[in-house]
Amino acid sequence: MASHSSLEVAIEGLKKFLSDKDDVAAAQIEKLIVGLQETDVNESGPVQRIKEGFHYFKTHKFDKHPELYNKLKEGQWPKFLVFACSDSRVCPSHILNFQPGEAFMVRNIANMVPQFDQVSI
Repeated sequence: MASHSSLEVAIEGLKKFLSDKDDVAAAQIEKLIVGLQETDVNESGPVQRIKEGFHYFKTHKFDKHPELYNKLKEGQWPKFLVFACSDSRVCPSHILNFQPGEAFMVRNIANMVPQFDQVSI
């Protein structure tokens, strides 16, 4: 988590930048400032966030669906292969509504798929 003083410097820099922009950009920057301020107040740190996320998964998914996770421990049989960008804002499983084990994900920059030449095989 950023220190309080570096957060204040970032917010002041955004406010200064805000004064030079049009209305659309200004609104976006204002949203970013509010988000930074909320993060500083509400977030207890990245390690705690990871622990809380795991606890949520364990109690709301793993413990409630033991039959699914018992089947998954036997092996993988995905029906789909998805190439997707490694962009953290986009999760293919959420967008495509895949359940654990349904799809194998290949995530890389720009969701690039290598060329395949079947003739040279």
